[in-house]
Amino acid sequence: MYDVVVIGAGPAGYEVASLLGSAGKNVCIIEKEENSVGGTCLNEGCIPAKNFLETATYAKKSKYFADCGLDISINSFDMQKLKDNTCRLICDTKTGVFSKLSKGKVEIKYGTAKFDSNNTIKVNDEIISANEFVLASGSIHREHPLLKVDGNRIISSKEVFTLNEIPKSILVVGAGAIGCEFATFFNSLGCEVEIAEFTPKIVPIEDDDVSKALKRELERQGIKIHVKANVTSCEEVEDGLNVTIDLGKKVLEKTYEKILVSIGRAPNTKDVDLKTANIEQDRDFIEVDSNYKSVSNSNVYAIGDIIKTPALAHVAYYEAKRVSQIILKQEVLAQKAIFPSVTFCSPQVASIGSSEKELKEEEKAYKIKKLFFKTNVKAKIKGDDSGFIKIIHEEDTGLILGASIVGNDATELIHQFLIAINANMTLDDLSKMIFAHPTLSEAVLDLVAH
Repeated sequence: MYDVVVIGAGPAGYEVASLLGSAGKNVCIIEKEENSVGGTCLNEGCIPAKNFLETATYAKKSKYFADCGLDISINSFDMQKLKDNTCRLICDTKTGVFSKLSKGKVEIKYGTAKFDSNNTIKVNDEIISANEFVLASGSIHREHPLLKVDGNRIISSKEVFTLNEIPKSILVVGAGAIGCEFATFFNSLGCEVEIAEFTPKIVPIEDDDVSKALKRELERQGIKIHVKANVTSCEEVEDGLNVTIDLGKKVLEKTYEKILVSIGRAPNTKDVDLKTANIEQDRDFIEVDSNYKSVSNSNVYAIGDIIKTPALAHVAYYEAKRVSQIILKQEVLAQKAIFPSVTFCSPQVASIGSSEKELKEEEKAYKIKKLFFKTNVKAKIKGDDSGFIKIIHEEDTGLILGASIVGNDATELIHQFLIAINANMTLDDLSKMIFAHPTLSEAVLDLVAH
């Protein structure tokens, strides 16, 4: 019998397993196959996507480099080399995951885990028992009711990494983080890109001014964006897919070489046979208490994308730390912690803390300060001065409540506000600091000091 069995070796799973193993627990982690260790994030999500996007950024900036006297005209693009480079990156990172599990003396088993009772599971005809289980089976592509992924004409983000060439045209259905990121990737490499978003705005979780600023910049790059857009039909034709999109006041009909469906992720819980272990669910999400313990089976914890918390790797890591501390009976990190939301499109988008929408709903008095990157010399040096920094603060005290950034390195800059909010800092506190010049970061000082 093991002390703990972890199901799923993505960020949540391998983190909790290594922490428990390193603390002396007898731990077994189960993953379907060796190639999928690291989860969606490492194999077909965050890591390969950001490598693709980083490459596309250089193509996007080629005209700016030429204006600076450096001719790096892009005459061709070798998709195979990018895939090979990404594969090496994944392998290198995966070596680190295996090393972490090895140091924690975590046993790894491969196969599909199904519950056999409240405290036993079955893997490859082997019955395994444990005192406690941690479910961390991650998420899967959320299917569109009309657009079924076939891996050829209609793809998900997973299939982007297997393409042999950049399509001439693509319709991106869904304008959340994944949709916007891949829209800028394809656009930067010469593909004709259109976005169809069902809701009234792109990046729906962000404040309205952030969404509008990003939409404006993407359209400036040549990406066509349709909001309140509902795909009502799709028919395969000789040169692609003929799609009908209901835009409310008009109907758009157009042919695209490919369609990328990016309407979110769904919890990956169907294969585990949760009913056998009396594990309560709601729309495939596992119902847990404040300590991530199943509300109906005290032997089971659940973390990561399979519970109703933001489906982000950094949130999963935090939940893994909390669960390991709970099991080890150590001092436990706070249940509620602020975390950044980041989108690696071009320009980048990031936010943290309270949003304007949340504060309005709470009827809390607040004010905003905003500075556009057009005033920042380092942004101009980097060849892109689009976007802005926005700080949301208490009206009376200046206490920083939240922040949003659209623009260069937003996904890095946002962590300054992570520290500021956690330290209960005010605008006045920030204004007394010295920022290096010329940097993107000094835009924060310019914002709070005036």
